[in-house]
Amino acid sequence: MSLFWQELKKIWRPGILVGIVLLGLIYYYMFPSFYIEHFSNGAYAQDEFGLSVEWVEQYGPTLEPEERAELDSRLAEEIAIFDRQLEEIPEAAAVGVTGYDSFQIFSSQHDHDEIEIQAEWKIRNRTNCDTISTIQHMLERYDASRDYLRQHGYFEFYTAKEQEQILAVNSWPRSLLSGSVMDSTDYYFKYLAQWTAISVILLLSPTLVRDRLRRTRSLQWSSRRGRWVLHTQLTAGLISALLLSVMNVTVYAIPFLAQGPLALKDCPLGNSVWAGGTPWFNWTYGQYLIILTGMVLALGIGIGTVTLFLSRFSDNYVSMLLKAFPLFVVMGGFFATWVVDRAFFLRPAWDYAEFYVSKGAEAVCVAVLLIVGSMLTGWSCLRQRRLEC
Repeated sequence: MSLFWQELKKIWRPGILVGIVLLGLIYYYMFPSFYIEHFSNGAYAQDEFGLSVEWVEQYGPTLEPEERAELDSRLAEEIAIFDRQLEEIPEAAAVGVTGYDSFQIFSSQHDHDEIEIQAEWKIRNRTNCDTISTIQHMLERYDASRDYLRQHGYFEFYTAKEQEQILAVNSWPRSLLSGSVMDSTDYYFKYLAQWTAISVILLLSPTLVRDRLRRTRSLQWSSRRGRWVLHTQLTAGLISALLLSVMNVTVYAIPFLAQGPLALKDCPLGNSVWAGGTPWFNWTYGQYLIILTGMVLALGIGIGTVTLFLSRFSDNYVSMLLKAFPLFVVMGGFFATWVVDRAFFLRPAWDYAEFYVSKGAEAVCVAVLLIVGSMLTGWSCLRQRRLEC
């Protein structure tokens, strides 16, 4: 056990940790912090999120037809509030806006002069017109025919299996999960997965290279216990990858959950009253967060195994750096972000791709990474044992 703790100390060196923390802070404020500061980005998205939380408290995670009928009166109340707010804006009457109907006509015109443009922005900023628009669009979507998908030409571009899934999801109860929350979740988890990959590579890359440069192996071979040190080093490295991944998830979870998305944790992923995608599985949003978190942790371990393998067969820091750079690009820049980007949803394999990701392909890819990493580390131990015989 003392040897194991010594190997952990060699991995978690203060200089490396300080470097990872500083880079992590820079990375966070450059990328994912935007999706905390602008959670549910935009006035429409904020209204959508607020209404979702309010209606979940009132109706539960789904909206039934009899409950939808109550929202007509809510829309009428919001319009009445708009009319009262309009009375406090003298510029509105000056441009002929006396109610919500006249405001819709006015805002749809494109030949406004400067005075009319200023009046329109004052009305938008000082009234609840965005809330009204949000409710109207939701009701239109809710009332749309269940067969409206078949009427669109793009529906025919899907395979029979994909069409079947789209229609199946469209028959689920209408979820109140906010589409803007899903967008924020997707982007935030992509950056979390990317940083997890980068930080694990930074932490583990120097581990075994340092022993080779200091000729530690020749000293270890002098004892029977020392000849098994590679197993201990790999175990310490994998545990370190898991610990660092857990730390990343924890640090990223605190500001994200503080925005209140767990108010929608029981809402199904599919068939939302708001805009949304087509999931392959009938999970709730809370279950989806747990699954994504598990995938990020698995990514950290899988990438850790590959990093340890490359470090094991690097003669110096330069050669390891040459291996680490493409590992950054492939694992951090592409693979980690691709795996969690709209994971388990019907989506193109990449932008503008003509074919879509198969059901559960993301989990298969992570599993393959773990298997390949296990094989590489196992082969390293076997090779080392043969050399010592």
